[in-house]
Amino acid sequence: MTNKRINTGSAVRSRLSHVSVALSLLSLASSAAGEIQLTLKNSFIEKYKNRASIEAQCVIDHSKGKPNTASADGDMHSAVRCPDEIALPLVAEIMNAKDHLDAIALTKEVEGNGSKVTIKGAWRIWNEHGGDQVFKQGARVAKAETTNPDHVFEIHPISELGQLDLRASFKPIPGYSPKKAEDAFNRYENTRSQIIPGKGVTKVVSPGLGYNYVEFQMELNEKPFPVSDGSFAYAKVRDWDGELVLRKKRMVFVKDSPPELAVRHKGAGDCLRVLGIPRLDLALVSWRTRNKNSLSWNLPYEIIVVGVYDSPCATD
Repeated sequence: MTNKRINTGSAVRSRLSHVSVALSLLSLASSAAGEIQLTLKNSFIEKYKNRASIEAQCVIDHSKGKPNTASADGDMHSAVRCPDEIALPLVAEIMNAKDHLDAIALTKEVEGNGSKVTIKGAWRIWNEHGGDQVFKQGARVAKAETTNPDHVFEIHPISELGQLDLRASFKPIPGYSPKKAEDAFNRYENTRSQIIPGKGVTKVVSPGLGYNYVEFQMELNEKPFPVSDGSFAYAKVRDWDGELVLRKKRMVFVKDSPPELAVRHKGAGDCLRVLGIPRLDLALVSWRTRNKNSLSWNLPYEIIVVGVYDSPCATD
């Protein structure tokens, strides 16, 4: 596969410029409160930088056993360990879990007994629950004591659990109110980070940041380019009313999920209303590291598209 050079020279639309200074100060305050350090193996970065998903053999230490309420996002998470492929503390999450009670039952069946189950889904690195603040890939991962241990790595959403296909869960969450594009993307864009190259490893330092689910209009800049486990595409980000937020952001689609099927035959200029979650952009981390460019700059991130709404886009 030919890797595309990543360029995130995205411009936040002018009507939001008045709040960018305040958000920068918010980011600095968060950083002062405690930054999170993640050290990844370069081999892992290169393997997954242009992959939508990950598949691993994992032990489920604790399963919540029931979905979150719809207002709290409707997910169901389990604390898992996948030492061979990931080797970091992590949580695996089922979207729209109330529709997949068989998957929840499976997590409870194997919970705590040490047996391994295959988990496949979107890999996600994001500093939402990194209370421990220091994570090093390859270090021993202790058995989790809760369903939501300190972590920065997730398999979220899960697309396959054992023999169960959960791709239908990639859809908007009834009863949940996602973050608005104009707020969420400003926070993402104004979060600072530092990339520190090492021998065989790369450290990424950044403050904690939530804003898990965001709704927006995605206007494709190009036809999605396929990879082995899905596709990627650069797209404009517009708010719910059609106003431009970003001119260019990389979008991620897990193979055969409803969002990937919805964009498979789309091209430049096509627009969809979507639900997305942010993750670290390993392709941009790799590019900055190799080119020694922008090592202390904004957080490199991309968006996993996890749902498509039925309503058409609003015009600008």
